[in-house]
Amino acid sequence: MPYGRRSWGAPAGVTTPLAVRLEGGGLLVNGARLDWPMTNHQRELLRSIPHSPSPTSVVPYHSVVAAWTDGKTRNWDESPIPLSDLRKEVGIVVPSTGERWREVIEKDKHGREQKRTVHTLGDSVLRVKDHFYISAVDETGVGAGMYFLAELLCDRPPASFEEALDFLKPKVVQEAEAHGSNVRRQGEWFAIPMKFTTSELMRDVERGVAVYCQKHILGRDGHHQLEEAVIYKAGPRKGEVYARGVLAHTANEHADLDLGAIRWHLVVHNVAGPSYTLLGGGTAAQFD
Repeated sequence: MPYGRRSWGAPAGVTTPLAVRLEGGGLLVNGARLDWPMTNHQRELLRSIPHSPSPTSVVPYHSVVAAWTDGKTRNWDESPIPLSDLRKEVGIVVPSTGERWREVIEKDKHGREQKRTVHTLGDSVLRVKDHFYISAVDETGVGAGMYFLAELLCDRPPASFEEALDFLKPKVVQEAEAHGSNVRRQGEWFAIPMKFTTSELMRDVERGVAVYCQKHILGRDGHHQLEEAVIYKAGPRKGEVYARGVLAHTANEHADLDLGAIRWHLVVHNVAGPSYTLLGGGTAAQFD
């Protein structure tokens, strides 16, 4: 505690690792929001990362312990991983570039592009035990974006961060993008524009192979709500969901995605294992 002071109500003797040198090489830096005065030391460390010759990955340790325990523990302080285990079982696959602001380009329902600035701890890919995880900021999150750590369902490590992002895309999304479709996204959900007319979809509703819903919640215990949806219950399209209107997040964690009132979109989930976001201003990991 500098000058013998400590923050109001903070217990004496609290320690938090700022970074760990991994056995495989590289530095795993704690990107969680820390209390004063630890945050002062953390800030100096983050500033020095671009000048380090070692590969680094800036990841909130809350997310690492959540991945380590399969979501059973979401707060590093509740069940810290022994540093000897952390050094051995965690590796940096794709290093990060440190803390920075980056511009992202988004397309609206008309395909018009607009730029937004999001804050990132440094996009990277980690190995935790025998699994690979992408660490990044989702620009569809409100404000400056939402941090997430998501397991990649792959049998080999990605060669780059861009390839890791492609691993999250289901085949139908990759094919649509290859054909120039304006595929849009909110969190873990992709929306692919389709050529089906309203009359075609409603005809299937009348036949009983699909149902029409308003304010439909995607997934079990989901938080993404479709203004209008047609869900197929039978036939060759069983399980497919088509939507138009606004795709909103019930907890307001993502910006609304306006798909338009005319064209229908096929809505599909990303290809990923468990995902961990941060709660409480970056103080704990939430299991999704």
